[in-house]
Amino acid sequence: MEDKIYKLCKQLREKTIEEIKEIFATEPIEIPELSTPPTLNMINKPKIRMLLSLITEIVARESKEPDYMLNYDNIEVEHIWTDHYEWFREVFPNESDFNTYRNNIGDLLVLPKSFNASYGDMKYIDKVEQYFSQNILAQSLCKKKYANSPGFLKFIENCGLDIHSYDDYTRDSITERAELYRQILLWNWK
Repeated sequence: MEDKIYKLCKQLREKTIEEIKEIFATEPIEIPELSTPPTLNMINKPKIRMLLSLITEIVARESKEPDYMLNYDNIEVEHIWTDHYEWFREVFPNESDFNTYRNNIGDLLVLPKSFNASYGDMKYIDKVEQYFSQNILAQSLCKKKYANSPGFLKFIENCGLDIHSYDDYTRDSITERAELYRQILLWNWK
């Protein structure tokens, strides 16, 4: 699956929305099997960055807030959960299980390096409001995004997906968010 998505993202890179529409109109695209959420590792980090950028752009475009993430050189993959296993010992019996969840795509965003350096090591509850100043996928974690964002709310209504904020970001939230990313891709390809 990752290879198909990577090739698609590479094909779409630096294209305008009109060029992307033309590609989709003239070349049939096989919807990749999206059965298991990808997990981040050192080898696939550029692919995950591209995939998250694509998901972010789909939501931004459909919310009438385009922000073509793939055009930014200074973005990197951000873990929503910080790398402090000791904060999650009650939930995970060992550090390996913690890292598996933490590297799941549902725990990842693309954000500017400067943001990640400033807030990356904070607990979710302490940094969630800071996500509101970032791209739309990060903003969707915050309650504020659902107050005065008519384009975003219209997108949620039109797509019928369960997009919502999180007061706390738990193991179940990661699984839920990974499924949301999958559903956004499937919705976009239909």
